[in-house]
Amino acid sequence: MTPLRLPLLRFPLLRLPQPLAAAILCMSLLGLAGCTAPPIRDATYVLKPSERVDLAPGVTMTYDSYSDSRCPANAKCIWAGRLEFRFIVAGPDSQEEFTLGPDAPEAVPAALRGARIALELAAVPPARISASRPAELMPVALRVTHP
Repeated sequence: MTPLRLPLLRFPLLRLPQPLAAAILCMSLLGLAGCTAPPIRDATYVLKPSERVDLAPGVTMTYDSYSDSRCPANAKCIWAGRLEFRFIVAGPDSQEEFTLGPDAPEAVPAALRGARIALELAAVPPARISASRPAELMPVALRVTHP
C-alpha cells in the first residue's frame, strides 16, 4: 500500500507540510467554534422563587428556591442559622445547580462560560422578627458580569 502524498499547502510567504497545515487549520476552526456562542449579557436581575431569566440565547437561569434558617432577630439562638438561595443554570448541553448566600455571595457556573454571578448583599432582607411568623417569598437581586 502506497502512502497518500498530498501537496504542500501554500500560504503567502509560508510553506507548511500538509500535516502541520491541517493541524493549524483544525485548531483555528475549533477556536472559531468557541467564539460562535453569544456572550452572557452583563445585567442585574431581581427574581422571585421559580422565576427564570434568559442570560443569552439558549442559556437560562432559574431561581429554584431558598432556605432561611437564620435566628429570628428578636430571639436568642445557639446557632445563627444560614440563608441560601438555590439556582439552576441550563444551557444547550448541560444543567448546573448552585447556591448563593451571604456566606458565599459569588459563583462562576461552568454553563456560563466564565460569567460571574454575584448576590447583591445590600438587597438581602434581614432575618424575620418572629419564629412563629411564616416565611414570606424572598426575592433576590443578582448581578451577572462577563469577564
